[in-house]
Amino acid sequence: MHKSMRSTRTESVSSSADPRSDVPIDALCRIPSAYDSRASNPDDGARNALPPLQVWCYGRTRIPTPHGEVFCHLYKNNHDNKEHLALVIDPAQNQSSVQRRQEEHVLSKPRHIRSRTLDAVWHPNEKPMDRITRGAYVGRLSADHQVQSTPADAEIADGDFSQQSFAKPLVRIHSECYTGETIGSRRCDCGEQLDEALRLISKSSTRTPENQPTPPRGVVVYMRQEGRGIGLLDKLMAYNLQDMGHDTVAANVMLGHLPDARKYDIASAILRDLGINACRLLTNNPDKMKALEDEHIHVEQRVPMVPRMWQVHNRNLTLHPNQAHRARNVVGATMDPSSARSNSAAVEMQDSTEYDGEKEGSQPEDSDWDDETLENSASLANSLSSSGALLARQS
Repeated sequence: MHKSMRSTRTESVSSSADPRSDVPIDALCRIPSAYDSRASNPDDGARNALPPLQVWCYGRTRIPTPHGEVFCHLYKNNHDNKEHLALVIDPAQNQSSVQRRQEEHVLSKPRHIRSRTLDAVWHPNEKPMDRITRGAYVGRLSADHQVQSTPADAEIADGDFSQQSFAKPLVRIHSECYTGETIGSRRCDCGEQLDEALRLISKSSTRTPENQPTPPRGVVVYMRQEGRGIGLLDKLMAYNLQDMGHDTVAANVMLGHLPDARKYDIASAILRDLGINACRLLTNNPDKMKALEDEHIHVEQRVPMVPRMWQVHNRNLTLHPNQAHRARNVVGATMDPSSARSNSAAVEMQDSTEYDGEKEGSQPEDSDWDDETLENSASLANSLSSSGALLARQS
């Protein structure tokens, strides 16, 4: 157990804008390689000219949301100048009620989802307050509890098979959408998909083979690849082309882009930095499953994504005019009928009453874990699929 450390008012945070600035770049590249993408196979000259992909988590903080608390991680990399995010849902890290149940063996105790690069020692002279300020801490940060993490907090020992009995984390790869997430555009359902992903992950739980419940664990990797990778300006122009009668794919191609220019090498590297080499993927898109598999992230199972907008559409038996032309049956599709990951049903579900108890911080009152939500989503997805009304929207 870590001993709480009380900081003094005289202790200051390093004034350096980048604590890594005095670390040789070759030293950084020797930080554990599980977060890089050396296994990727670039398919064009431009990507071959790039150095091996490296991602680094620069900061982490606790964010209260309508669906509970998430740890927001900010990542940078050496392939683009964008700041990508990982929204980690792992209440066992900082909720004492969950930790108490784990100590009492009421709940199982999988490893925490933590960033290896964030918890690493960046340079020999870094101060504890520098580490804590960037987010390299354990437990619930407060005026009375300030405990820096160690590199061991994010590592799993080689040959440790104790984690294999736990269900893989539920993961969502989400691409930025300014128009849908910020100004509520009705041309897409991206904002609802992001909100629904956080809700589903925060309210889901699984069981071990011994039938012991496991707290929710998962990640939304938020990629800064606006408009299926074409950028905001070209997305606005694509909207104009759509108003002239062209569909999304045709509009992108007319602007000189691929039908879908999104890439998943950085997202996969972020997952590896968080210690995730296999996952359950929250998606309706088999292509996204294949993209992660190509980056050596094993997709153990596909869990359908059914935003509330689609549920309303199903009740009204209508589709938004801008989406109707893209409707196709994807949720019922499988990659390999004999494979476990081809099962489109949601995971074994857990009665939320087992987790009733004290709420901490700004945890909402209705945040008890209830996997009936995933059951209902899977059922509705199959219903929509069988009627041919389910959309193949981005994920």
